[in-house]
Amino acid sequence: MNRFQIIPLILIFLNFSCVKNTEMLPEDDLSVEEKKWRSQNLEDYEFTLQISCFCVLEYTYPKRVVVKNNEVFQVNETPIEEINDPSIRTIDGYFSFIRETRKEKPDEEEITFDPEMGYPTTIFFDISYMIADEEIRYSISNLIPLK
Repeated sequence: MNRFQIIPLILIFLNFSCVKNTEMLPEDDLSVEEKKWRSQNLEDYEFTLQISCFCVLEYTYPKRVVVKNNEVFQVNETPIEEINDPSIRTIDGYFSFIRETRKEKPDEEEITFDPEMGYPTTIFFDISYMIADEEIRYSISNLIPLK
């Protein structure tokens, strides 16, 4: 084999190696942050949730979410049983949501995490650039452990 035959083989090998590594990286980052979150051992906490979407204005207002025994307990002092909104989740639920949504291979995503506690602070997905107004952004802030 001469060098003109070897060079294309090396380039093909490097190309497949790079693709595989970049596909693994987002899940690795998610797993690292989820492990950091789980190390907090929090089952009771509250946080502010703001949803940005093309929807009614009231839906986008900040909501105070209270989680007890790792289940959503209330939103803005209203018991969760009176609210029919599957987008309000626990932090563990948002980690699952990220994983499930990634399976749809979105055209765009933006995920950021709290550097100390590891919970997601921004979750944004645009499933398809070809579909208007299906984008949604969750902003999570002011997480406070409850005693």
